[in-house]
Amino acid sequence: MFDLAGRGLSQPLAESILAMDLPPDDARRMDELSQRANEGVLTQEETMELETYVNVSDLLAYWQAKARRAIRPPA
Repeated sequence: MFDLAGRGLSQPLAESILAMDLPPDDARRMDELSQRANEGVLTQEETMELETYVNVSDLLAYWQAKARRAIRPPA
């Protein structure tokens, strides 16, 4: 997604991606929903909400892994 014409990520873009995180309110809500899921008391709507948070978190983790590789010094 951020591979600019096959040149990879720029250092500033990679650093910006690494600085990204869920806003605190969303992180708290995700924790709350995860706890409710562990207790087996999620509603169908809450299950869908949690799945959305998990998908966004997974995508962010993927982008951050690419960013870390982009700024890693050559071996």
